[in-house]
Amino acid sequence: LKNFNSVFCSIILVSIMSCGNFKKSQFELPSLFSDGMVLQRDTLVTVLGKYLPNQKINILCSWGFDTTTFSDSSGHWKTKLKTNSANSPQIITLSTLNEFYKIKDVLLGEVWIASGQSNMEQTFNYCCNTTDSSDSEVLSANFPNIRMYNVKKALSNNPLDNTEGEWVSAIGENIIDFSAAGYFFAKNLHKELDVPIGIIHASWGSSNIQSWTSKEVLMNLDEFAKKFKTLQSDSIKYEKTSRWYSRFKSNHSGSGAWDLFLSSDILPDIGYFDFFVPSWAKLDNIGYQEIKGYKSDYKYWKELDDKQIIKPIFNNPNFSGIVLFKNHFTINAKASKEYFIMIGPNEGAPFKLWEYDIYINGKKQGSSLINLEGREYQFNKSLSSYKINPDVLNIGDNTIIMRVMGYVSLGNIKIKISNNDSINFSNNWKVKLLAEEAFQIENFKYPYTAFYDYSNSDIKFEDIPEKFFLTHNTPSTLYNGMMAPLLDYTIKGFIWYQGESNVGEGGKSHSLYKKIFPLMVSNLRVFYGKNMPFYYAQLANYFNYGGMLPYFRQIQSELLKIKNTGMIVTLDIGENFDFHPSNKHDVGKRFALLALKRTYGINIIDSGPVPSGLDFEGKYANLYFGNTGTGLKIKDEGKSWFEIAGEDKKYFESDVNVYKNFLQLSSNYVQNPKFVRYAWSDTAKATLFNIEGLPASPFSSEYMEDINR
Repeated sequence: LKNFNSVFCSIILVSIMSCGNFKKSQFELPSLFSDGMVLQRDTLVTVLGKYLPNQKINILCSWGFDTTTFSDSSGHWKTKLKTNSANSPQIITLSTLNEFYKIKDVLLGEVWIASGQSNMEQTFNYCCNTTDSSDSEVLSANFPNIRMYNVKKALSNNPLDNTEGEWVSAIGENIIDFSAAGYFFAKNLHKELDVPIGIIHASWGSSNIQSWTSKEVLMNLDEFAKKFKTLQSDSIKYEKTSRWYSRFKSNHSGSGAWDLFLSSDILPDIGYFDFFVPSWAKLDNIGYQEIKGYKSDYKYWKELDDKQIIKPIFNNPNFSGIVLFKNHFTINAKASKEYFIMIGPNEGAPFKLWEYDIYINGKKQGSSLINLEGREYQFNKSLSSYKINPDVLNIGDNTIIMRVMGYVSLGNIKIKISNNDSINFSNNWKVKLLAEEAFQIENFKYPYTAFYDYSNSDIKFEDIPEKFFLTHNTPSTLYNGMMAPLLDYTIKGFIWYQGESNVGEGGKSHSLYKKIFPLMVSNLRVFYGKNMPFYYAQLANYFNYGGMLPYFRQIQSELLKIKNTGMIVTLDIGENFDFHPSNKHDVGKRFALLALKRTYGINIIDSGPVPSGLDFEGKYANLYFGNTGTGLKIKDEGKSWFEIAGEDKKYFESDVNVYKNFLQLSSNYVQNPKFVRYAWSDTAKATLFNIEGLPASPFSSEYMEDINR
């Protein structure tokens, strides 16, 4: 009987322990501290959570470390765990007198944060110019020891202590939603170090550096002290704004107006339109009941005059939404006549989204956007003609409905007859507001706007609050919402691809970015260690920077003076007319080269040639380089992208002679050169590499104080 009782008790104990996380637990841990997590190896890592107040908590680590901590009067606890290099999945067991809680499948390896804007966010299914080799990478990915935690997008006025997300292994289709740059970085580290790699990915497309920087840092800058006082009062407006929009169902916008503009005017062959138009097609059901029931007057139609719907909308010059316009016309005969709808924009219409669908008696007869193919689409609208299907016309009364998305304008619309007669509309147009386009308040998805459905509401414009939105470019909002929750998680280092949204800010000096960047890095090092590696990407070429990109790149080069930083160069992998170059495997590989050499001490060449000296011999400029590896090489791109100038700083393309560690530049147009520069253009191509294949950064001797002249 004694033995039976002993066995019975053991079974009960094992049952309790095995239940672990299946019942509602009193333990609450941040999402980062969850099954599948990767902990930084060979160090002390922080673990924290919440439990019942004033309780003893035992922590047992399967790799051979255990400790005890206590929850405080509010239930919070935090402690340190010593890790090693155990190479198999581990378990962390938390226990009290009443409960066991297990974190399973824990790997000990190297943990890095990957952050920035869209070029770090870019996944293996990202728009029309998706990451290179996506299909083969997805098919071949089989790396259970590479894991990524995608931080869900979040905005906040105040620092949060948790984030939504989960640890996902790099196996097959799991990687589709990985940061591609982060994945290739991890893959290269894993290959060389043969240890588990964890990537915590926190990015937001088109975000600026201010949004990723803490309020404590920005408040010390004159440019932001006043701004934060305003933000404090605006927080009340934000709460009212959020309450207003939360009343209505919402549909994500199909794309940004800029994307559609690029589709038709700049990049018709890249496929932007074909990628985005299915999202717009999902909005085709908005107003469906009103269009289908065109004979009936549903609720909330207004007479089109300044006292009703249009004037209040126009009082908000930034208003964008979806509106129906309705009218009637009469025809006396259909035989031998053809009818056409002629439509064009109002004179002086702003550069904004203005898309329309035209219905006659409930049947669509024309569209500027939905159901089109890329070659047919025009963002900048001109006078267009749509033939009306004679089968939809009635002898007598007919109803025309025009649905407009974006800028609320009827435009110039007429019905023409094949004999050149016109049908005049009566002046009593009616209008109905279906939706307002505004910034999303949750579940953020590019282009971060949504259409809020007003179609079955009697909108009293006088009740609409003064609106204020937190956005991904509001100072400190991304730091509060997406970075603050990570600060207690022990990491090895940081990779950063951001800056596109700050190009041109402050003119050529980019003074604000130059101020904020080192302060942001320093602030992060308060939490992650004063020597935390911070590696960042210099921006790739793109046509729409207004000539400001070379100056921004120069600032990025100068920021290398910050201790324990490194910069990868992307001059050779940019695509002049695409903001999101598809080549992310080289981005990840170059980040990995910096880490392997500078963090892990492997003897490799980790970057391209760097100017180290300059002297002049008559008409020749001799330009010397470090980081040449086994030598320099020039790639023939049709022009050298090297230029020289005399004292007048008028630059001319240079001839280039290549030697092992220096270049000799000359031009028949410059007899006494004093300045040299390389790739000094938004759309320059890389021509200078070391033999190892790594490109040199753009530079100008005008801005290089430490180069010999």
